Order: sequence, then structure tokens, then C-alpha cells
Amino acid sequence: MRGAIFRLFAILVLVTSGTAAQAQSSGDIAGEALEWASGGDVFSVARDLTIDRKVDGTLSAAGEVVILTRDAEVKGDTWIAARRAAVEGDLHGDLSIRAQEALINGKVKGDVAFYGLDLTLGPDADIGGNVTYYSPSTARVDRNARVKGEINGHDIATAREQSPPAAPRADMRDRWRDRHMNEYWDGPRISAPGYHMSASGALFFGVIALVIAFAMPVTTTRMRDALVAQPIPALGLGLIWLVGLPVAAVLIAITIVGLPFAFLLLLLWPLGMILGLAGTLAAFGEFLAGRIGEAGKGALGRVAGIVLAAAIIWIGISVPFLGALVWLFAVAGGIGLLYLGLRQMPL
Repeated sequence: MRGAIFRLFAILVLVTSGTAAQAQSSGDIAGEALEWASGGDVFSVARDLTIDRKVDGTLSAAGEVVILTRDAEVKGDTWIAARRAAVEGDLHGDLSIRAQEALINGKVKGDVAFYGLDLTLGPDADIGGNVTYYSPSTARVDRNARVKGEINGHDIATAREQSPPAAPRADMRDRWRDRHMNEYWDGPRISAPGYHMSASGALFFGVIALVIAFAMPVTTTRMRDALVAQPIPALGLGLIWLVGLPVAAVLIAITIVGLPFAFLLLLLWPLGMILGLAGTLAAFGEFLAGRIGEAGKGALGRVAGIVLAAAIIWIGISVPFLGALVWLFAVAGGIGLLYLGLRQMPL
């Protein structure tokens, strides 16, 4: 997951900075494909993607079907996300595949990592490193396949009962997703707002609120005043941001020229959600600080107000059924309060 997000961010930077961007449909990449290149690194995406050429750097490929033919050669690492993937070329680095089904029947000098449902190593597979796969089923390895390292399979289905009946494919996919998320996101983290918020999540947003309050005290005061006098306009402005920005991104992405700007808008959307919730804590904390008398004055009072605000919002988001509504009001209202606070004259 983190690797996919990093690649998306890198592509956005390359396109918007003008380092190298091109769209092409040729014999090298069959069908209508969109490709970005920076130096020797290549990112290609299409519904049906066939690559049969040399790539001097790393290759990132995404599509419903991704095929690397025997003529494909990748000097760096290869990353594939697809519904079905087939690799028959010569890969000099590591290979990472996220797919429902994958066939590896070529040469990979590095390690192989697979996340999905079905992995097959064909008779011409020649792996120089280890093969690590996460799947509810055992990988099928042809007897002529060569793997110099170890083959490590991890069953990411949920625990089975003794002699259980065969599970349908859809059920296996659901259990794979649940177990996968549990394995790789266990430990301290910020829980997804709208369903529940962990203590570390409340602390994280509280720290951001403190930064806003101490870095922009005048703006925070305006936000507090807007919270009292203009809560409905603030909420409306935030809802316009939350609903309008994805719609605008979709409309902009219709054209290839607007695609990088659509990516930028999609990156700004979660940033607005984070700042919105922190903005609500800053404004609400300033309001509470003014209601606790002498103890609420000065820097210490501002910290106490934000801590109290974070505790209240944390409890509110944790209330069953109402938590999502509390989160929506806090995020949307905070976005609107930030806008009103940053304006020279309030509405």
C-alpha cells in the first residue's frame, strides 16, 4: 500500500514539474495506454497492457490485464497491479505483484513478492532470489521451475475449523482482504475517522490544532468567533469542499492534459480533511479556554482548551451510529472555519 501511494505521488511530481510526460499508443505498449517516463523509469497504465520492450530503469504497470512478453527486459525493479498478470520477460531487479491471478514464466534475478489469490510459477520460471507470497491458496510451482532462494507462502485466510468445506472464491477474497489489513496495519496508528478514533489519533489531531493555535493566534480567534456566530455558513463551505472537490477532479481528469491536476486535487482532499478536524479542535479549544475563567488565559489555557476539545470530539466520534455524523460536522465545519478565519473580513 505504501509503495503504491509513493509511486502515485512520484508520478504527480514528475508530471506537474514537466520533468517528463508523454502519452502514447504504439507497438511497444499495445492498446490505448498512458505512460510517464523519467530518465529510465517508466509508469504505464491501460485496461489491457502488453509490454515487449526494454526499460532501462524501474517499471510500474497497472491495468486489468498486464503482460510482460519474452521480449520485455527491465533493468530495475518491477511493480505490477492488475486483475491478471503474466511475466515472461527478463527482469534484473525485484518483482512485486498485486493481482487476483499471476503467472511468472520468465527470469527474475531478484526477489518475488506476490499479494493476491492465485500464483503460478511456469516451467520457464527462473528466480534468483526468494519467492514470498500472501494468498489463501498454495502457489502452483511447475517441476521445471527454478528458484534459487526459498519459497515462503503465508496463508492470509482466517483460521479454519477442522476439515472445513471448500470456501467459495468470493468468501476467500473477503477473508484475504480482512486478514491482509489486520496483518499489515496492526500496532499504533490513527484509526479512520468516521467510525472510531484511537487515542493516538486524538493526540495527532490535537498536536496539529496546537500548531494552528500558536502559529496563527489571530486566525484562531477569528475561527472561534465564526464558530459562535456563523456555524451554518462554515459547515456549508466545508461540505462544498468535501463534495465538490472530488467531482471537480473527475471532470478535470476527462482530458489527458488535466489528469495531473486531478491527481493534485485528490491529494488535497485528504489534506483538507486532516486540517478541517484540526481546525475544529483549534476553534473549539479557543472557545472552551474562554469559558474556564482565569485558568483559560495565556498559553497554558489555550493548551488546556484544545486538550478538552480533543477529548470531547474523541468521545463524540466514538458514539455508535452518531460518530460518523460528529466526524462529518467536525471535518466540514473545520474546513469552513479555516476559510473564514483566513479571510480578512468574515462573511
